[in-house]
Amino acid sequence: MTGDALGATATKRVRRSVEVSKRAILERAEHYLIAEGLNGVKVQKIAHDLGLSDAAIHYHFGNRKKLLEALLRFAGQRFLAELGAALEKSEPSSFDLASVARLLSDLYDRRGTARLAMWLVLSGWSPRGAGMLQPLAEWLHRARLQGAKARGAAAPSLEDSQKVIAVLNAVVFTQALTGDALLRSSGLKKVPRDQLPTWIATLLEEHLR
Repeated sequence: MTGDALGATATKRVRRSVEVSKRAILERAEHYLIAEGLNGVKVQKIAHDLGLSDAAIHYHFGNRKKLLEALLRFAGQRFLAELGAALEKSEPSSFDLASVARLLSDLYDRRGTARLAMWLVLSGWSPRGAGMLQPLAEWLHRARLQGAKARGAAAPSLEDSQKVIAVLNAVVFTQALTGDALLRSSGLKKVPRDQLPTWIATLLEEHLR
């Protein structure tokens, strides 16, 4: 059954375990975030789709804002799993920042998490966690250490690798927030949206070399 069919046919109350219920709620919330944006994530719609009461969702998450906070963490955890799988398949010598930019763009833009994160921050939320991209910075640093050793060059610092990831992350996040406006502000009216992150990744790879 498709997601839309689920929303159209769900009428009965459904019994689930706590963890199964929370995951189902977050997955449905993510569906609406991707399909309709932040304003589309409504407790009533999610409850109707899943055969739950509004009170059941409030029981699991407290209120809509806390549901959105949980949704952001949920998206981040999924991103980390995808990133880990991508890194496992890659050799250090084939490290590609453009691929990282595409993963980040999928997280921030297509899935809507950049706008979600900004809305939460502007609402007074302060994230407790840190280091979501640290595994990526460390993986990049190991790749650079191997390259430096092979060339007989001085070893780069971990901080430099972390700054490279921070710059790429900032560019992709900002573009996800502003869309084409970021490009148009510089007079770039006909440049595809994915070109700027790719171009930044190329510049950063030049720096790495």
